[in-house]
Amino acid sequence: MTDLEIPTELFNRASAGQADAQFALAELYMQSENDDHIELAEEWALKAAQLGYVDAMYWLGEGYAVYAKDICEEDPEESKTYFEYAYHWLKQASELKYPAAYLELASFYRNGHVVEKDIVKSIGLLEQAAKLGEVQAMRDLACIYEYGLGVEIDEKKAELWSVKAQNFS
Repeated sequence: MTDLEIPTELFNRASAGQADAQFALAELYMQSENDDHIELAEEWALKAAQLGYVDAMYWLGEGYAVYAKDICEEDPEESKTYFEYAYHWLKQASELKYPAAYLELASFYRNGHVVEKDIVKSIGLLEQAAKLGEVQAMRDLACIYEYGLGVEIDEKKAELWSVKAQNFS
């Protein structure tokens, strides 16, 4: 294989099509600084995601979004492509009720990344994430309502989400 120590049993399970093993292998490869390993990480994560493994879907979506933001100024076209990849996988994960995926998708609508900017939709996604226990979404909602970010200031809602976030964490 490579200089990275990959347990044979894990590699065999991943090669046999076990999504959890494919994703575990992707995470191992991602720990490397070697560009070839990073590509292998993406390949294995894609295999797991295509088999419906929601952690891999989110991992890909978040990773593509981070990369898209990193290259946004130097290569806007490639950045847009990676935002599209990110959106695709985050949408898939949100359809499986993955709380952090809703949080990430909310930022797409808040900032207008590959979708039309829509503050109402962004807040709705944050609320879905918060209702599923995503503490950062609760904090974001508290801030949005406290400072009137795209909505009217609503101290009651700000307090409600702030208290929920404190109680949850």
